[in-house]
Amino acid sequence: MVVRKLFFAVRPDANARALADAARRRLMAAHRLSGSVVESDRLHVTLHWLGDHDDVVPPDLLRRARAAGRHVRMAPFMVGFDRIGGFGGDGGGLMLGGGAALRPLRRLQRELAAAMEAVDVGDYIRRRFRPHVTLLYGNRAVPSEPIAAIRWEVNELVLIESVVGKHVHIDLDRWPLASPQLSFDEW
Repeated sequence: MVVRKLFFAVRPDANARALADAARRRLMAAHRLSGSVVESDRLHVTLHWLGDHDDVVPPDLLRRARAAGRHVRMAPFMVGFDRIGGFGGDGGGLMLGGGAALRPLRRLQRELAAAMEAVDVGDYIRRRFRPHVTLLYGNRAVPSEPIAAIRWEVNELVLIESVVGKHVHIDLDRWPLASPQLSFDEW
């Protein structure tokens, strides 16, 4: 049996991925960390997780998720992750985190939640959202520390299927972010 995770996400651009990889390598060396590295082509920020599914994602869920993705209306925006460290608690690993520069990402997450409610997949809405990019599933926790902000423009929303244990992400659909069109009544 193959388990498939379904989730909405945004991805860093090539420059941000390279900076994230460099920051991860630096901290791994400084703290002698080991573990499972998240390859740069799989780096992402999960906005909403739509469950783990045995063998195949239910077609109706996939149809509704795609409908939600089509209904998101938001202009592209910049994000900046300015901290790197452990997950907190006893969990080992490394992630990028941040503060104020992630507000637009939180807004996108809420916009997507509203779209999910509208197409009846509201049960999957992530009520607590801590934007982060996982870099390493590691052997021990390390304290968080500031870094030069890793920034990129978020210009699309992606629906991803992750094949558990295979280190494979399949882009099922993607939607470019664009400024909402104003009607003549709104001018």
